[in-house]
Amino acid sequence: MKILKFSAEWCGPCKMLQKTIDEMVLPYPIENIDIDKNPDLAGNFGIRGVPTLVLTTSEGKEQGRIMGNKSKADIMEWLP
Repeated sequence: MKILKFSAEWCGPCKMLQKTIDEMVLPYPIENIDIDKNPDLAGNFGIRGVPTLVLTTSEGKEQGRIMGNKSKADIMEWLP
């Protein structure tokens, strides 16, 4: 499994979420995806707002998502 973090350089909440993630030890690797540089991938996942975290299986199938700037507790509660 891995976490896809959809964000954009111009997004303030994305920067705040990144600071939170940087302070965490997560059980899955994170792949940062800039929606402006990867619009096709963002479209494939139906991303409508940033920041969005998508948990995927090793096959790339979505297992869950959360949107917006979240706390460490929110992120840990969301993860299986």
